[in-house]
Amino acid sequence: MKRDEYFDETDAALAQAAQRYTRERHAFDQRQKLPAGERRFSASAWNEMASMGWLGVAIGEQEGGLGLRVSSIALLAQAAGQALVNEPLFSSGFIAPDIVMRHGSAEQRGRWLAPMNEGAVRVACVFARPAVPVQVHAGQLHGRQDVVLDGDIADALLVQAGEAGGRRWYWIEPDAPGMKRNTYPLLDGRGGATLEFEGCRGEALDAGDSPHPALLMALALCADAVGAMEAAMTLTLDYIKTRRQFGAAIGTQQVIQHRAVDMSIRLSECRAVLAQATQSLQAQPESAARDVHGAKAFVGEQSRLMLQEAVQLHGGIGITDEYALSHYLRRVIADDQLSGGHEQHLRQFAAALSIR
Repeated sequence: MKRDEYFDETDAALAQAAQRYTRERHAFDQRQKLPAGERRFSASAWNEMASMGWLGVAIGEQEGGLGLRVSSIALLAQAAGQALVNEPLFSSGFIAPDIVMRHGSAEQRGRWLAPMNEGAVRVACVFARPAVPVQVHAGQLHGRQDVVLDGDIADALLVQAGEAGGRRWYWIEPDAPGMKRNTYPLLDGRGGATLEFEGCRGEALDAGDSPHPALLMALALCADAVGAMEAAMTLTLDYIKTRRQFGAAIGTQQVIQHRAVDMSIRLSECRAVLAQATQSLQAQPESAARDVHGAKAFVGEQSRLMLQEAVQLHGGIGITDEYALSHYLRRVIADDQLSGGHEQHLRQFAAALSIR
């Protein structure tokens, strides 16, 4: 997505502040000097993101937020991908507020949204698996969910569980009896958890099963991957302009130029499908789900191919932990697998086409 296609004044202010903040306060070299725990989650960085309004882009204006701004979410997610932000921006800043706005009662919105907007509570979201969702029996949750993004540092959980007549979201406290949490790092520096529910009780939100939160998560992951692609493209161009062999920069070789052009084309195509998906989800036409599934399928595969090519052009340095490129490769791999891999979304895209 090109950053000036969706700008209103709010988008422009958020995007410019995000680019400036990540460049000055969240640079890769600075982040690598932090202890491992702070690289996973920095309380000061999280508070700064809250103060800049990043956590209010899915919260209604009456609740103190900026209203649901899909274009702002895409822009912030791109900046997060460029800067390898590990804080729980997607789960707690974008998706959890969207769920509460759509399914929470007035009392629940008043109780939960303000702390989310202020960064005082971190919430991980547990989407129901199509085959084996968490089930509700006699008011108790039973089941298991693997790889819950940000489940390792969550102060609370929003769990989508199946029950008679459909699905419902439940607010679960992290120390709720009957819940087990096994935490671990993800490939790219973020963290997750496997959750087991054995008679766990939570606070039910209003009934309903809106697809919007899941689509918003898929879109944010697409934008994050595009941001990582943009950063990798910049690194690669800089490298081939300065790396010299036989007295000349390797970028003067035609075969290297062609491969760099191929990378640029992949990036441009991913920006285009992200822009289409963002416009669709903002406007909410019937094609919104189709466009988001298509973007997740396309970006998931193309981002991995582009980052692998970038590593090839760099040679051995491209896979070292001290160099940012290897982290961008891990980032797009994780983005592809979270919220359903590209093959799953391709099947959903094809299904959406078949019912037009």
